[in-house]
Amino acid sequence: MTKNKRKVSAMEIHEIVSKQRQFFNKQHSQPIAYRLFQLDRLEKLIKTYEKELLAALKKDLGKQSTEAYMTEIGLVYRSLNQMKKNLTTWLKPTAVSTPFYLQPAKSKVVKRSYGVCLIISPYNYPVLLAMDPLIGAIAGGNTVVLGLSEHTPYVNQVLFTSFQEFFCSNYIYLYESNQKNNQLVLKEQFDKIFFTGSPKVGQIVLEAASQYLTPTTLELGGKSPAVVLKDAKLKQAAERIVWGKFLNAGATCVAPDYVLVERDVLGPFLTEVKEALSRFYGRHPRRSKAYARIGTDQQLNRLIELLKADQDWLYLGGRYSKMSRYLSPTILLGSLDTPMNAMENEIFGPILPILVMENEQAGHDFIRQHATPLAFYLFTESKSKQTDWLATHQFGGATINDTILHLTNHQLPFGGIGQSGMGNYHGKYSLRAFTYDQAQLTRYNFPNLPVMHPPYTPIKKQLIRLFLK
Repeated sequence: MTKNKRKVSAMEIHEIVSKQRQFFNKQHSQPIAYRLFQLDRLEKLIKTYEKELLAALKKDLGKQSTEAYMTEIGLVYRSLNQMKKNLTTWLKPTAVSTPFYLQPAKSKVVKRSYGVCLIISPYNYPVLLAMDPLIGAIAGGNTVVLGLSEHTPYVNQVLFTSFQEFFCSNYIYLYESNQKNNQLVLKEQFDKIFFTGSPKVGQIVLEAASQYLTPTTLELGGKSPAVVLKDAKLKQAAERIVWGKFLNAGATCVAPDYVLVERDVLGPFLTEVKEALSRFYGRHPRRSKAYARIGTDQQLNRLIELLKADQDWLYLGGRYSKMSRYLSPTILLGSLDTPMNAMENEIFGPILPILVMENEQAGHDFIRQHATPLAFYLFTESKSKQTDWLATHQFGGATINDTILHLTNHQLPFGGIGQSGMGNYHGKYSLRAFTYDQAQLTRYNFPNLPVMHPPYTPIKKQLIRLFLK
């Protein structure tokens, strides 16, 4: 695999950015017909290489084909179809009213392309999280430099090969995203940056963007809580939390990071969790074709150290194999004051702390102790409690009585707030992420209103005050 890695030099990336800017300045990428044609090309690329991508996802991350299609390929198809269907409508200028004192004139808001965009994608969903923002960038009429994570070499090989076949580098250029390459790339001046990854690296990206005051979208993560109240349907709650947490071996930015459970239902809930794990992955999850593997050796070692530090609170699981990058579904059990290392940072793996809370106020206080999460999950049948919990906390998005699903509805914006990110995308919000609103006012060639021009006589002052009330 190493011979096909895309390494970049400072000279190469500078030349690519320069050529892409020339391509953009000549307005090649901006006609709506061109954008739609390129979206068709991208769909054809994915369909042509679908089998290769599914096989590569299996090699890189141990993803079974159904899960890989459901969480990556299929969502890309849906994003493409939604964008192609609605792009012309979404790009129409929006007429707005014009005040009396500016008449005769008309005003409108036009969505304009940024220019040369940088997209840096992560390893955990290497197809979806590269293609989804790319769809928005193409729809926005931009050119793109796209970084693919070094930790998914087989997926990268398929994408490098396919993009060389379907797109020219003056329009879309792919490189391998690693620390050295990103340092070189981030020295260039881009017109928009879109980053998905950890808050730590997000800070580095934002610092680089600040050099040129480049508008930036950050899709990060955080400790997304799931709260189970005593009136919840426990079997349903357990199944949906287990699915959301252990999907992709826990490497999902919106996975439930920990669970708060009211004491009255802790025992029955734990029983339902164990039964759900058995139904999903069998008695031996390592043998399950539906259970993925940890993405990198570094991530596995980090999770193993976390397990060792929190061994006293191990309730279930904890088995691992470094050779196969396997870590079993693991449950840690404690209370709100248990000093778990797992509660310090986002886990991003198949380790789920379940913490008992004595009352709802204690749960509210506990969640506030952590950074603003990307997602929030609440399990209760009470409409009033749903309203109360949603109004009390800040988060990027929520699913009530399930997990993750708000992410899959592309009528909704997806993004974080504070340490979980800035900006959002999906559907029309992807188009908004890669365009800016330009104000345009057109005056008609009627005689000027003398009231606006000096000298400002007393009557002019009175008229100005009248107009600007």
